[in-house]
Amino acid sequence: MSMNSLPGYGAAGSALAPQRRTKSSPIVALINLDPSSSDTVQRAFAQCGISAVPVVEDFSRRVRQEKFEGGVLQLNERAIPVLEAIRSSSSNRRMIVYGIAAKGLEMRPFSSFGINAVFDLPLDRAAVSRTARATCALLLQELRRYVRVPLVTDVGIQGAEGSFRGCSREISGGGMSVQFSGALSNSGPRLRLSFALPGRPALTIAAAVCWKSDSLCGFQFEDADPARQMVKEWIDSFLGVA
Repeated sequence: MSMNSLPGYGAAGSALAPQRRTKSSPIVALINLDPSSSDTVQRAFAQCGISAVPVVEDFSRRVRQEKFEGGVLQLNERAIPVLEAIRSSSSNRRMIVYGIAAKGLEMRPFSSFGINAVFDLPLDRAAVSRTARATCALLLQELRRYVRVPLVTDVGIQGAEGSFRGCSREISGGGMSVQFSGALSNSGPRLRLSFALPGRPALTIAAAVCWKSDSLCGFQFEDADPARQMVKEWIDSFLGVA
C-alpha cells in the first residue's frame, strides 16, 4: 500500500484534514528516514497490517497535533529533541518508539526516553520484520495478551565474578532480557541488576540467570525484592492500565 492511498495523507506523508480512526488502524510515523530505510520498514509493518507513513517535516511540532501509535527514527544528536517532544506529548507519550542505530552506538544518552526496540544498521529486511511482528500487539493495543514490554536501556550487572554492562531488550514484571557485546560467562547464580526505567529513579533488583543464547541473556527477578513492584507499576503506567 502506498502512503498516498492512506486516508488523511497526501504527498510525502503530509497531513490533510483529520480523519476518524479506530483502535484497529494504528499509524507508525517514519521520521525523516531515507527512501531505502523507509521502504524496508514500511514493508515490515505492512505484513502485520500496520500502516507506516513517512514524515519529512518538523515532527516535534506535528506530534503535538496528531496521534501516532509508533515512530521510527535514527538515533543520533538530532533525535534528542524529537524524543523529548514525543515523551512530553499528552497524546503520544506512550508511543512505541523504534530507533535505528549505527553499529557500536552508545545507548546511554537515549535510555531515559524509553526506546522500545532497535533496528541495527545496515537494515536487514528479515530482522526488521521480526521486530515489527514482535511488537505489533502493542501497536494494536492488544495489551492483555502482551505482558513483555520491549525496552532498550543501559543495565549494570554485579555478581560474585565481577561487574558487566549490557542493554535491555524486553522487560516484564518477572524479569528482563539483556544483550551483551559478547557471551556472558561466569556470572554466578545471584546477581544485582541496576537500571533506570523512563521517568523513574534508578533501581537495583536481585535476579538470577534463567537462560542464555549467545550474547543475549534472560534474568528472573527475585520474588521478594521490593523493586519488583516498582517494575510492575512502571509497566502498568506505560500500558495505560494503572
